[in-house]
Amino acid sequence: MLQPGSLVFPTPPENSCAETPSHPQRTCHWVAFCVARDFGLDMVALFGPTRGARRTAFARQVAMYLAHTGFELSLETISRVFDRDRTTVSHACHVVEDGRDDIWLDCRLEALELFCRTGFAALQQTMPEIGQ
Repeated sequence: MLQPGSLVFPTPPENSCAETPSHPQRTCHWVAFCVARDFGLDMVALFGPTRGARRTAFARQVAMYLAHTGFELSLETISRVFDRDRTTVSHACHVVEDGRDDIWLDCRLEALELFCRTGFAALQQTMPEIGQ
């Protein structure tokens, strides 16, 4: 079970943010942290300058998709945080949405979104500055 006291906000990648990240940046970093953990990847890999391995690229697409659908962030905002073109984010959202026809992927995405949303809400309760 998700315990608010056990959550540690991820350290953002060095090259992706200013010194004081905005609320959308923190949200994207949280989602990337959750997705990377689920995929067994290093969070920094999702913010890498290149596409990376197929697994890394798909995990990045999932993170961008969840940031857009689960947290209602704009494609433009997500593109800035992940240092990608807006059309790349749009493509990622279409790829993941099309993949939801697979029941196993759909269930995994539902669980990931729930984890991201409840974890972020718990972070905001224990660390009010996260929501600013």
